[in-house]
Formats: sequence, C-alpha cells, structure tokens
Amino acid sequence: MALTAEIAADPFLELDARRLETFRTEYRERFAGDGYNGFRHAATVFAIGALALGILAKNVKKIKPAEAAIVPATFLLCNVVEWSMHNFLMHVPRKGALGIYQRHTLNHHQFFSRDRMTYESTADYRIVFFPPAAIATLVALSCTTAFGIAKATRSRNAGLLFAMTTTGMYLVYETFHYCSHQPDSWLMNNIPFVNTIRRHHAAHHDKRIMKDRNMNLTFPIADWLFGTSDLDRGLFGHLFNSMDETYVKPEYSRDGLAARRAMRKA
Repeated sequence: MALTAEIAADPFLELDARRLETFRTEYRERFAGDGYNGFRHAATVFAIGALALGILAKNVKKIKPAEAAIVPATFLLCNVVEWSMHNFLMHVPRKGALGIYQRHTLNHHQFFSRDRMTYESTADYRIVFFPPAAIATLVALSCTTAFGIAKATRSRNAGLLFAMTTTGMYLVYETFHYCSHQPDSWLMNNIPFVNTIRRHHAAHHDKRIMKDRNMNLTFPIADWLFGTSDLDRGLFGHLFNSMDETYVKPEYSRDGLAARRAMRKA
C-alpha cells in the first residue's frame, strides 16, 4: 500500500491508513462468495423508493397552498431527524440500536477515511447503501404517520405530501452519500449541493472528529443550526460552500487536528 507524503508524515493518519487497508481486506473476505450483487442492491433501494413515490403521487389531487406548506416543514424535519440519528444512534452504542452503531461506526467508518473515501467496485456497495429493508421500513412508517396527519388535518393531500417528502429525502440521502464516496472528478466537484456534502462528509470521516462534527448527509442545515459543523459560515455559506476549505475552523483543519493530537500526547 503506497502512502502519500502527507499521510506518511502524520503518525495518526499513517496508522489509520494501514488499519483501513486491513479492515477492507477482512470485510470483503467475510462476505466472499455469498452471491451479493451491488447493482441489484442499489437498484432495489431506488426501485422501492420510486414505486412508493409513484403510488403516492398518483393519489394526490389538486393541492391547496396550505397543504403544500407541509413539504418544506417536512423537509426541515427530515434534516433534523437525519442529524439526530447520525449523532445519537450511529455513533453511540445504545441498547436496542447496536446494529446501527456496528454497521456505521464499526464498519462504514473503518472502511472509509477522510483520505480514502472511494469504494473500489460495486461489490463494495454493501458498505455504501443501507439495506433495502431500511427504505421499505421508512415508507411503511411514513405512510402510517401520513394517515394520522391526513386524519388530523382532514386533508388527504397533506398526508400524501408528507410521505412523498420523507421518501424523497431518503432517496436524496442515499444519492448524496453515494456521490460522497465517488472519486474526484469535474462533475462530482461541481454539482451544487453535492460538492458541498462531499467535502462535508469527507471531513466527518476523519476519525478525530467523526463523533461530533458534520452529522448531516444531505444538506448541512442542522449542523449549522446546532453548531456541529466544522465551518465558520452562515447558512447560505454552508449550503453553497462546495469543496472550499477556506472557512474550516482552525481547530478542525488538518494542521489544527494534528497539532491538537500532538498537544495531548505531550
């Protein structure tokens, strides 16, 4: 395994890179020969989402302005829920949710690092996408909640729009996360919002800050709101930061993290 000069010069990054290489080998060997098909995995996730959106959209009638208001409200709610699950479940070993913690912190974060964000083949999709059961569960829960919303508001459209928004946000989550683990390219680095989350998520994969920084995986709204971003910018700047490192707080820059670790060891 060839290490870049920057990684080789930092003992923490060098050790992390070597551990990552070992974990990738062991992880792939663990599932070797089980018939997994990455393309089928990804296609199933998006097919379930598309089918659910199609059925829900087919039942929406003429939308009133008051009913449409549930879309932005649900969008913001989803953003906060996404942040909360990442912050309080995916990085914390809580009783009843150990499977989520194991899959995310003990597998996903050992397979990818800030300096090794890309998968190598579709066989690695297992560690990139959630299992299809996750979106099926999300759709079921969304529809159940939508029924309650429709009953409470006496608006079938309100319930349908809620379920459509939550399902759509899940697909955005999977899409943005997939893009975050793509190799650098002109396209990936210039798509608005996608380029922002690629930098945002790569920084999160630095094991020195992964438990308390950059918890959003779609739009870094909740990270800005709750002060868990590594950037020192306003909301607009967070959303359109792209790949810019200019506004990274000094303590979360590469040099800052290295200096902080050196001080702890001194």
